[in-house]
Amino acid sequence: MNLLMIPKNTDFRITKIKQNKLNNLNQYRHLENLGFVEGAIISVVSENSGNLIVKVKDSRVAIGHDIASAIIVGGI
Repeated sequence: MNLLMIPKNTDFRITKIKQNKLNNLNQYRHLENLGFVEGAIISVVSENSGNLIVKVKDSRVAIGHDIASAIIVGGI
């Protein structure tokens, strides 16, 4: 399931980031630099109009609907 489908305040593990759904390789690399890598623990803090604030590696990051749909998560 993608990041848009998970409930708030529940930890999940990133299993894959679909590069073909992102605009370019730079966007993928930027996500990696922010901590969005396979195996990282992630949780949704809040949601507003499809945009999410997520907690990853003890930081809170705002991401858009399009990027959230490219991040595939699974249970811990």
